[in-house]
Amino acid sequence: MLHHYWLIGEILFIILFFSFILFRVWRKIKTQAGKIDIPETLNGRIIHFIKRFLRLLWFGFGILLILVFIISIERTILAIITETTPAPSEVIIPDNLGFEVEDVTFESEDGITLAGWHTPSQNGATVILLHGYGGNRTGMIWPAQQLVDAGYGVLMYDERANGESTGEYRSYGWEDHLDVKAAIQFIHSQNPNEHIGAMGCSTGASIVVYSAALYPEVEAAWGDGNSSVRAQDLPAPKNPLVAVIIANNYLLDWMYTIKLGIEAPTPLTEILPNIAPHPVMFVGGGMERPLLGSESELYTLRFAEIAGPNAQTWVIDEATHCDGPFQRPEEYSQKMVAFFDEAFGIER
Repeated sequence: MLHHYWLIGEILFIILFFSFILFRVWRKIKTQAGKIDIPETLNGRIIHFIKRFLRLLWFGFGILLILVFIISIERTILAIITETTPAPSEVIIPDNLGFEVEDVTFESEDGITLAGWHTPSQNGATVILLHGYGGNRTGMIWPAQQLVDAGYGVLMYDERANGESTGEYRSYGWEDHLDVKAAIQFIHSQNPNEHIGAMGCSTGASIVVYSAALYPEVEAAWGDGNSSVRAQDLPAPKNPLVAVIIANNYLLDWMYTIKLGIEAPTPLTEILPNIAPHPVMFVGGGMERPLLGSESELYTLRFAEIAGPNAQTWVIDEATHCDGPFQRPEEYSQKMVAFFDEAFGIER
């Protein structure tokens, strides 16, 4: 609902903004009418009109920049409001889930209670599964099915302030590594010798990879659709639009710290090498997006290069973001299981 009213306000502002500009231009033209000396020669007239056209073009470009700046600021404010608000939802075990799960809860060290499903392993290895921003554990049912069929245990839980987990705010994954730490402790409370992997989509992927750099207990990490954790993680701008997005992200980071009263985490690109020697897989969509380029160009390949020789990449050409399982379900399942099999020394 907030987005709806915000969009209406945004449209009204743009209409009023351009109406004001057009009114000012009309007043200026009316005031200067008859005062402009137009050269009598053909060459003089051509030069005169070219100059006026270039002035108009420069004026229009300046107005566009001002509008882009204003919209980026108000969109940042909207993002701060909507993206930090909790996203609770009821989670029900589907009838067609295909495997047995136990409803579990465990607590993070800062008092957050995480709600999830747990399935014990048949092969001595459990994979933590993390969903995208604003979702809940049901978003990871498909990879869970593939892993359980292969003998893996799974622990899939609602991220803090999502689904049925507690939390007063969402922080775009900034504090979620604490919950991965709690998940590790939960798994080891069930079996101290259990091998642990982690797999995530979108923001879940960022949390998984970030946690793998912090906690050596995560012996293998699979991130599908990784993106920046901090503005410093973004690539160098290749066009004005990307430059605006990067500048906006620096503002967004600063506003997060003010709104939530927390410190910003270390940029992902600074801690990626800490994952070694454990393997990490970066999966990204190869589909080109106007002006921005593909996800794999922005993040996947660059993150893997920074992480080092222990990192692998898989670019799915026809995918955009986290839709690899829909584009290539059989290949995705095989690659994912094979990745964890190799990491844990499981033979089939």
